[in-house]
Amino acid sequence: MGVSHPSAAVSICLSNEPPGPHIHTQSTTTITMKLPHTILIASLLMFTVNAGAAENKVFRLAGETISGPPKPADRAEWFQKMNGWRRTIHDRIKYNDAQYHRPELRWGQSAFVQPQVMVEDRYFYDPVAGKYTVDRYLDDVKKRYGGVDAVLLWPVYPNIGIDDRNQHDLLRDLPGGIPGIRRMIDDFHRRGVHVLFPVMPWDTGSRDEGKPLAEAGIELMKQVGADGINGDTMTGFPRDFLQASNRIGYPVVLEPEVGLGQLPMVKWNTMSWGYWKYEQVPVVSKFKWLEPRHMVNVCERWARDRTNGLQSAFFNGVGYESWENVWGIWNQLTPHDAEALRRIATVERGMADLLVGANWEPHVETLQDGVYASRFPGKHRTLWLLVNRTDKTISGNQLSVPAEGKYLDLWHGTSFPAVDDAGGNRKLSFEIEAHGYGAVLLLNNGEADEQLSKLLATMAKLSKHRLSDFSSEWK
Repeated sequence: MGVSHPSAAVSICLSNEPPGPHIHTQSTTTITMKLPHTILIASLLMFTVNAGAAENKVFRLAGETISGPPKPADRAEWFQKMNGWRRTIHDRIKYNDAQYHRPELRWGQSAFVQPQVMVEDRYFYDPVAGKYTVDRYLDDVKKRYGGVDAVLLWPVYPNIGIDDRNQHDLLRDLPGGIPGIRRMIDDFHRRGVHVLFPVMPWDTGSRDEGKPLAEAGIELMKQVGADGINGDTMTGFPRDFLQASNRIGYPVVLEPEVGLGQLPMVKWNTMSWGYWKYEQVPVVSKFKWLEPRHMVNVCERWARDRTNGLQSAFFNGVGYESWENVWGIWNQLTPHDAEALRRIATVERGMADLLVGANWEPHVETLQDGVYASRFPGKHRTLWLLVNRTDKTISGNQLSVPAEGKYLDLWHGTSFPAVDDAGGNRKLSFEIEAHGYGAVLLLNNGEADEQLSKLLATMAKLSKHRLSDFSSEWK
């Protein structure tokens, strides 16, 4: 592979998680949890979050996702049921969105790329020099796949249990102690990257911290200056984490690993990971549908081909967990997937304000079989995100859209030709690679501003090379 990463050689304590049998060479990914009881947790999650709608052939709930319409003719009925289900759940849980308005937590709404980073990673820490090398780590991921918006730093598993230290001790004992950790986090912040650490509810056999996990975890985040907490094996953070945060006046993003076991949790769990079961017709994030500002990072740690996860994240306008150092086992993104992630994240970052809009519509009409689109309307702009789920490049008319306004082929960084006829519809014609992507932007009035012009220039430069020019070979 293009980059030889020294972290693959780091020696750490043995894990319960066998690597080999769980890695698949196909797009379909088998998700492997760290603990046997997470299988039960995930099963309970699938049952609990499906409450609120009767299953039928058109509208189907499954775990953390909603299946798309079985066929295009079902779309109107499917979308009607989607809206009805959301209204029912909002009424039932007495939904309020106060947490999503908190300025300290809004960064999560545009955290599109987040890797889990082992603190032993040689790109992150230099044991010879005895110092954190944040810039080296960030420069590496920037070069390979376009950079990250947040990092989940992992100091606990699988080393916990080698002695009596608990999860909080293992964080406090990182090189430099609390002062050194704060300086390291400042280095991330200087580069515009937010920092999360995990909490482990299963850490019950080590030294007793003398206080509840919520209280201990939030207090430690405040001491080190972290921005969020990832709940390892957790199907949603219970409300006591929010209450602990409020008591000490230190808001943090709450990001459970295994979705949300109870739908009311979407009110204060503003992020989550996504372990999704992919389908040929793209699935829709259940939690983003309930709250468009909820950020999911799709996770497929053992995948060698990440097409399903990347396409699913893009179609939903959500993020991706770019996890490569899996407990010291190096599973690097292929050059193809890394380049796809670069372009996906570039578009999403540039259109972040539209992706959190309340009126997004998954599975709007397209003109080609195997191509699927979501629409994200705004006050003056509207965005379409498209994915080609087939193994063939598809050219020709892709979308039928209102004729008025200026249309941009955002994925290729160019404009569509203007049309003379006002009113009615027009068809937009462009190419989408096999297993590829598309992005169209409508400007209702005016021209591209400076920020959009820079985005178009970047995408034009990137699209000079097709994604198929990059190797999909996993090494």
